[in-house]
Amino acid sequence: MVRFAAQTILLMAFVLFAVIAPAAAQPWPARTVTIVVPFPAGGSTDIVARLMAEEMRAQFNGAFVIENKPGATGNLGVVQVAKSPPDGYTLLFSTSAPVATNVLIFKHPPLDPRKELTPIALVADVPLLVAVNPKLPIHNVAELLAYDKANPGKLNFGHAGIGGMGHMASELLASMEGRTFNSIPYQGSAPVTKDLMAGMVDVAFDFAPSYIPQVQAGTIRAIAVTTAQRLPDLPDVPTIAEQGIANYEASSFVALLGPAGLPADLVTKLNMAVNDWLNTDAAKQALAQQTMRPLGGTPEMLRNRIQSEIEKWGPVVKRTGIALGN
Repeated sequence: MVRFAAQTILLMAFVLFAVIAPAAAQPWPARTVTIVVPFPAGGSTDIVARLMAEEMRAQFNGAFVIENKPGATGNLGVVQVAKSPPDGYTLLFSTSAPVATNVLIFKHPPLDPRKELTPIALVADVPLLVAVNPKLPIHNVAELLAYDKANPGKLNFGHAGIGGMGHMASELLASMEGRTFNSIPYQGSAPVTKDLMAGMVDVAFDFAPSYIPQVQAGTIRAIAVTTAQRLPDLPDVPTIAEQGIANYEASSFVALLGPAGLPADLVTKLNMAVNDWLNTDAAKQALAQQTMRPLGGTPEMLRNRIQSEIEKWGPVVKRTGIALGN
């Protein structure tokens, strides 16, 4: 009887293991992977995220969906991912502000991305433009600074939101030149562009994709690129550094991240997938259409980029007193 009971227990254990083991051994992804974008649908970041998700579906033969989670300058989406289980089924596709500089501009940031997120891969750089209303006698940075000096407080410098990269880029120039610009915050790029064309705002520091069609149409004048390289779409527009402001550079990045504790083998798998995609002609063309420059590289490169952004913009935030939240 004892022997029969023991055999029965062993048989039940074997059957249970046979049922559970295949489920536990299922390769990732065994179910839908959600990629959170902390911005509204339709923007450049969202468009690139959806293109990357299509590539992930093909590479991993699984379901990858985009979830837009805007709010609190990107913090809502980042917190959602940070609090998710580190199993690879909730990822984050974000620009630099929510995963780097938000820790500087919020009085009480909801998390520290350096500790509560896992870097996976840099995807691309996002350049900014300095643009002016074409009725102004300003055609380059030197003329901008001269006009501002001769007419203190007259020029309105618009940007897409307090603490955003446009705001930070304008304050970096002001800091390097010992100036104080008359900063005008907007809720997004669209109203800045509209008011710049109408002459309600004089100067804008903002992401290039929103302005290139108007620049090419002549309704807005681009006087400088904030990155270290000129833009292929606007080859005649020089960088700020080329115009005599040595070492000036400001850009955002887009990257793929996950919650802290994401398994190393999964990070490697995802990183390789992103890099493989970035090396394709389709990815290069898609990024070029959004005026982005492909990056790629290791997770450590993304970790270092996040840290360097925080170190770079810390003095600017301190000097200007940029602060959000209670």
